[in-house]
Amino acid sequence: MNYKNQIVEKYDIFYTAENTETKEKLRAEIKALAAAHPEMDSHCYHIVALVDYESDDWKENIDQIIQNLQKALALDADNFLAQLYLAHCYHDTQKFELALENYRKVDQNQLQEFQTWRYVKLLEQIGYCEYKLGNKKIGEFYFSQVLEWYKKLPEVDRAVPSELLECLPKNHWIVIEIKKIETYLD
Repeated sequence: MNYKNQIVEKYDIFYTAENTETKEKLRAEIKALAAAHPEMDSHCYHIVALVDYESDDWKENIDQIIQNLQKALALDADNFLAQLYLAHCYHDTQKFELALENYRKVDQNQLQEFQTWRYVKLLEQIGYCEYKLGNKKIGEFYFSQVLEWYKKLPEVDRAVPSELLECLPKNHWIVIEIKKIETYLD
């Protein structure tokens, strides 16, 4: 088995592991495999970034995560998940202009085909960044698109609308409608 397949296989186990010690062991193994093979492709850089991003100490490693995602994109500008996670990094560090710039670069058609819930979450995250940047009407527009998707998606395909709920007042019509669909939010 080549190192790329080993990285992917170990990442699949890492992703589903619930034990912190197991995750850290797999993270170290993935990073060691990557370090031993400098000719990594876009997907491998993306995975190395993900194991850091999905770990408890992600904030301490954010610069390296961003660098690895940028390397992934330099090798394959069509790596829509690397683009999405790069935007997430900026979002999570409250660099909303950079987050928005990178969210807009995500191939929305590919993302929607990959996982609809991620596509809807992307709309919400764009709305969140716009809202936080003072563009409340644009943010509300995106939040209304999220609501429209929630009306037609089965529960299993919906993510918690946390950013929408954080931005909008409890008596906003979009929040009221979302709570009719997501009854656990009451």
